[in-house]
Amino acid sequence: MRTSTVLSVLSAAALSLAIDAPETTNNLSASYFAVLPNRIDTDVRGTMTIASAPNGKGANIAFTLSGLPTEGGPFLYHIHDKAVPADGNCTGTGAHLDPYGRGETPPCDSTEKQTCQVGDLSGKYGTVNATGYSAAYTDKYLSLVPGTPAYFGNRSIVVHFANKTRITCANFTTIS
Repeated sequence: MRTSTVLSVLSAAALSLAIDAPETTNNLSASYFAVLPNRIDTDVRGTMTIASAPNGKGANIAFTLSGLPTEGGPFLYHIHDKAVPADGNCTGTGAHLDPYGRGETPPCDSTEKQTCQVGDLSGKYGTVNATGYSAAYTDKYLSLVPGTPAYFGNRSIVVHFANKTRITCANFTTIS
């Protein structure tokens, strides 16, 4: 009984530390690109481009995927906290980009994107339910300013099965 009480108190304390993500309003004029690599263990390929939105308010995202399996979805995609290590192991990318302490429970509510993890793009904009996918949208919470909490330029994109097993990943690189 004591353990469950302590865990309840700790869980409540953790939730009280989480804050909503602020909208970015000062993004630099910059662009980043990630290319999912040709790997022998998957046919999944794709690209993600992220560039500053007009007036520095948010980030424009263009994402394409192909070669997803016919089973194992819906597929998820997130910006992760770390870059892909030299050995290409997607597990080394760490957790989702979550600078405001939101966590994964309860699940992201796409109608209140500011309450989601900054890196939970599929939670905010929809999972992938087909073998191919293409989307373009503006995320108000990603930062293109190095040193800010929601900056993603030194991080990675990871594609997951529905059970969160990582399929493939790639680092973001600066294109302008």
